[in-house]
Amino acid sequence: MKNARHPGWARFLAGAGLFLCCGGLSAQDLSSVSISTWPSTTYYLGFPEFAEKQDGQIRITAGGSYTLYLNGELVGSDDDPSAVEVWSDLSFKRKENQVAVVVDHDGTLSPYGVYLIVDGETEQFVSSPTDRSMPWFWSGDALPNEEDGWTKLKLSKLGEHEEDGRLITWQAAQQGTLLPQDFVEFEDLDLTRAGSVAGFPGGLSGQEQGLQLRSLAGQNMALNSRTSDPNLVDGDITKGVAFRKGSASLGQGFRTDLGRLLLLERVRVITEPPGRNDTYEDLSLRGYSVLISQNGIGYREVGARHQITTYRESEVSFPPTPARHVSLTITEFSSRDANPKVGELEVFAQGRDDRGAYLSPPLDLGTSATKNFERAVRYGEVPDNTEMDLRFRSGDDGESWSEWSPWSAASEVALTVPEPRTYLQFEARMLARILDATPRLDSLVIWFEEGPFPASLASGSISPARASIGVDTLFTYTLQLEIGENDAGVERLAILTPWPARLDGGAVRGLGEAAIASSYATSDSLVLIFDPPVTSATGATEVVIPFTTRLLSASHEFKALLFAPGQAASLQVDRRQGTDPATELPYTTVAEAANFDIPILDHVQAHPGVFTPNGDGTNDFAVLGFTLSRVSGSFVHVEIYDVGGKLVRSLSPSRLHPGSYSPVAGRDDALPGRWDGRDDEGRLAPPGLYLYRIVVDLEPDEVATGVVGLAY
Repeated sequence: MKNARHPGWARFLAGAGLFLCCGGLSAQDLSSVSISTWPSTTYYLGFPEFAEKQDGQIRITAGGSYTLYLNGELVGSDDDPSAVEVWSDLSFKRKENQVAVVVDHDGTLSPYGVYLIVDGETEQFVSSPTDRSMPWFWSGDALPNEEDGWTKLKLSKLGEHEEDGRLITWQAAQQGTLLPQDFVEFEDLDLTRAGSVAGFPGGLSGQEQGLQLRSLAGQNMALNSRTSDPNLVDGDITKGVAFRKGSASLGQGFRTDLGRLLLLERVRVITEPPGRNDTYEDLSLRGYSVLISQNGIGYREVGARHQITTYRESEVSFPPTPARHVSLTITEFSSRDANPKVGELEVFAQGRDDRGAYLSPPLDLGTSATKNFERAVRYGEVPDNTEMDLRFRSGDDGESWSEWSPWSAASEVALTVPEPRTYLQFEARMLARILDATPRLDSLVIWFEEGPFPASLASGSISPARASIGVDTLFTYTLQLEIGENDAGVERLAILTPWPARLDGGAVRGLGEAAIASSYATSDSLVLIFDPPVTSATGATEVVIPFTTRLLSASHEFKALLFAPGQAASLQVDRRQGTDPATELPYTTVAEAANFDIPILDHVQAHPGVFTPNGDGTNDFAVLGFTLSRVSGSFVHVEIYDVGGKLVRSLSPSRLHPGSYSPVAGRDDALPGRWDGRDDEGRLAPPGLYLYRIVVDLEPDEVATGVVGLAY
């Protein structure tokens, strides 16, 4: 059965389970599929720039299947990640060329990224996360795999790229896990600094153990950071900053704010490429110190370079240190005529990104049949100071989808999505509040059934859509049904209510030859049992159900579930589409409160007032009941004291939504105020009167008190 995304479902299902037990029904077996791979599609753009037009080839290998384009024209594709392909007879333009690669990775623990060499007649460009002679960028946004279009996008236009009115995000490529050293086809290259380029859509990585926040390895954390001179962190080494000549440059420098605390380990300085009358030696810095700070006020030096002879670039490495701000100060000069120019400042860190999200492909769960999606169970780790949430949606064609379900941090999530449907899709988001930490999703198990279902289609609506809060109101739930010959029919209908409902059974319309055999209400649900069940033969297509209940919060969604004969699994009713002719407004399942004049805590009472926890099966428990209104998702504590003011028992706190938390028709197993008469040590408390407090975590707390008697 569906477990709760809302505490009300849990309490209703406990009641429904009780009914099933008493009725002798058996639940249909559910199927399950375990998901432990995280497929992704990444779009790459590289920009080799030739001095002259020339012919040549491209050597490429990728972690997954790929499609390769050159200057907007399709070159070819391959799906063997263990091989290197050579695409020859290619023509390169003078100046900038666009190399586009689309990589589909299967999401398994396997090499990830792209390694590509552009071989011209006189020039060679090797893809690298650190060598900016051929800059690489990536996007995780879905792009059309077609010639022309984005595959011809110029480097200067990356920030303006749109597809169908949406802005596409391009980020600088970082280090991948694909190793060019593993391929003999690259033996002619200097591989000491070689590395694949990679991008991680959503900021998560599924190529390690489980799905987790991506590593920051090989990513320039200074790119587009906050600094007084953006040319130093714009990713373009041809646009930099010139410093004073000779000794006048001493003490000059610059600072940048990386935006958040990181485990910094390396700072690299790239010299701006020289013009016709200069050389790298003329433009290179000769000495500098690197200082870092957590708050931008107190800086400390972590490294320095002196007498620099690696003129194109130089760097300072230091033990991983938490910092957010980086400062560089010039400490040496070469001659009075030297005019140093820095093209780019790059900063590298250890650890992982602090947040990310993953969107799954459409999941048919191994069958093209329509399905009733029951629950999802996730396995993995969520360390302290990290978070992981999931949400789901369903659809019939893998393209058009329902609305998303609410985010859930629970390890087991009820799949409250429209059904029956063919496809399911989920999104996972992760957050880490400390450095070098990540949640991890190892696998996700989806439970579902393929039918027969109660109905082929079911939709509902509620009226009125607005009512006074805390006041008994007559509502009408209208259920639209399409029941086919192969459907099992509806034996039970459950409507989630904010308060114990009273059914006007004689006013129910549209059942045809079916009939209401019985009904009952819990503190949060109204349940109708039909005998005979509602089937295609009974002729019911629109069932109108009036009942009285009351709102306890700003709004309440009257969700409904259908149960087929002999089945414990439920089918969720969709919201009816279209416009209600009575109101000329869209149909809705949500009723909103017209006011908020109601206490947060009300109807505080012990049930029964005196109980006898002697194990005889009668009055062995007391429920310290209450009604919670207006606040949602707040923790509620129940505390029991003796008459001397000593704390006897503190019941486990519960995060509750508005509702009645008092027993209805004897159902009290799942209520938060249920007390067995024992103290916090598990001993039976002595007979007498006890005071109890209901405390809602607010600022200030909302508190209500009462008295309960214990006797033997």
